Amino acid sequence: MWLSLAWLLVLGVCSGKVGGQVPFRDCQATETKPYIFHATKTSYELINNEDSSPVFVPGCQPIMFWMVARHGTRFPPAADVFRMKDRLPKLLNTIVENHKEERGSLCQQDVDNLSEDGSVRFDNLEEMLTATGREELLLLARRFRGRFRDFFEAAYNSTDYQFRHLDNPSSLSSARSFSRGVFVDDDVLLTKVPPTDRLIQFYDNCPRWDQQDYNEESSSEIRLFRESETYKNTLAQVTRRLGFQYNMSADDMHLIYDTCRYQKAWNLEKISPWCAAFSVDDLKVLEYAEDLETYYKKGYGFPLNYQQACPLVEDLITRIRGFKENGTTMDHQRGLFYFTEDDAVLRFVARLGLAKDDEPLTHVYEPMKSAERRWRTSLMGSFGANVAFVLYNCSNDLKVQVFVKEDIIQLEQCQNSLCTFNEFISAYGSIADECAADDGCIFNSSSVPSSSFALMLFASWLILAITDHRFTNLL
Repeated sequence: MWLSLAWLLVLGVCSGKVGGQVPFRDCQATETKPYIFHATKTSYELINNEDSSPVFVPGCQPIMFWMVARHGTRFPPAADVFRMKDRLPKLLNTIVENHKEERGSLCQQDVDNLSEDGSVRFDNLEEMLTATGREELLLLARRFRGRFRDFFEAAYNSTDYQFRHLDNPSSLSSARSFSRGVFVDDDVLLTKVPPTDRLIQFYDNCPRWDQQDYNEESSSEIRLFRESETYKNTLAQVTRRLGFQYNMSADDMHLIYDTCRYQKAWNLEKISPWCAAFSVDDLKVLEYAEDLETYYKKGYGFPLNYQQACPLVEDLITRIRGFKENGTTMDHQRGLFYFTEDDAVLRFVARLGLAKDDEPLTHVYEPMKSAERRWRTSLMGSFGANVAFVLYNCSNDLKVQVFVKEDIIQLEQCQNSLCTFNEFISAYGSIADECAADDGCIFNSSSVPSSSFALMLFASWLILAITDHRFTNLL
């Protein structure tokens, strides 16, 4: 008899409510291995290569270090901050009330965590970079300094080293933190670029990309994904989990998702209580959704997305060729460090041919196949994402080593992870040469089908001229 009662109790717990309680569900509060891959809002400290042991290449000495990096973890843009402050308290009150009415499947601890820590606070929005973001860049610099100890042993001077950053607080703080990690006791010159900078802010200075009629074709996959059963089911599951009696809006779901991943990036030791809204499968779907969007807006989905990143390739190739043509004993800048946004880093990754899938990403989400995709911003477009190149002098032969998020990678065009000068120039030299003449952003007769484009070009030029004039007056 007692055995039968025990079995009835077990069956009751597994199948539905017992004693007025909601169905059993694993609590996020007790999850030991939470999902940490949150696309472009992933903290760099969660995916980096923590190996700081010296890199030794027999018979070779590093003579140039070139790097482009995204800013570290930051606070959301002003519009998102406003929406979080306005909408989250209302959602929180409804979720708590739903739980009291025994709707939804959040466990008590997750609801308590939301009640206690669900409010989002912004302490220092002026600097924008969080404490975690500053530490990401500081530690990144220290690891590179440890791996190339002899190279960075010399004292800093502004002739040998160049630090360039965008004219915004996030990039400035990132450049400052990185410089302090590389040159601990030196006062480093940080160069702020104007808004019209073609090297690290090219994505804001490409009129043809702004005006091209690419949106319909490239955004169709994004639209179809939003209309897919996968996406609709994810929205329905989140709605049920939080106990809403009506379908949540996609905007509300994404607001909660953004809050979940921002808070995780701000505090690495904790999981945001808002992440309890999602299962691991939900998070994977939403991660794919952003990867799909960046693929078509900043990656391989549209050629001009990445063609416009050629100024960075041109800068790198020109400097490497300079060592070859003028000799390694001539005065060359030894370290180039550029701090920008994911708009530049992702386009640069695509311009290099990295993280390229054999087939384009589409609106069709297949869990097993999607898990193997190469275009994954959690791993190459996170906060603090970086791509670095080290040029070596190997008995008067030049060789190049490539790092993505501090991992040494082998380019397809090279026989091993140390590219010869000829292999590297063969892979990217033509991109640099063509960029000097046309970076793809210039309108020409073949790219302008009507006079309306000329008018739009003039408007873009006028805006840039006014912006540049205002910037000049501020100096």
